[in-house]
Amino acid sequence: MYNMLYGLKDIHTVITNHRKIGGAAEADSICLSSGETYQNPVFTNVDISKGQYVSVGFIDENGTNMIIHVDQIAVIKGLQHKLICQLNNTYIKQLLLRDTLQYLQKLCEVNQGFVTSSFKKEALKLVRDISVKELKHHNISLPFPVEEKLVQLFA
Repeated sequence: MYNMLYGLKDIHTVITNHRKIGGAAEADSICLSSGETYQNPVFTNVDISKGQYVSVGFIDENGTNMIIHVDQIAVIKGLQHKLICQLNNTYIKQLLLRDTLQYLQKLCEVNQGFVTSSFKKEALKLVRDISVKELKHHNISLPFPVEEKLVQLFA
């Protein structure tokens, strides 16, 4: 995926399928009908009731966790699905990076001595999400070789 999103349905799909596709839904900004604007929001939740979108949760670049009713949204600019290493929101980027590194380490511990194709596929997805640079920065080694240019950044 890793491209433009078109609405709440797409945000919900990214959140719901996070383990399969990685990354997060981030916008350049979200402006509420009250006039408040939040920069680089990363969407964390979409609530649905009786087939209707009711509320949206997001964390802005200052770490403010917001849950708003969909009727409060005036404009969402630059909504995209991005890998963790591509996020502009440094607060949530660090949070997701920490969680992903912990999960990757546990995954390697559980599969110690056995490099199955499913383990390798999941580990590579996680590395692609955080970047090889972060993997090396945190001194985490995998039981198989990893290509340096595993992540293709989209401009």
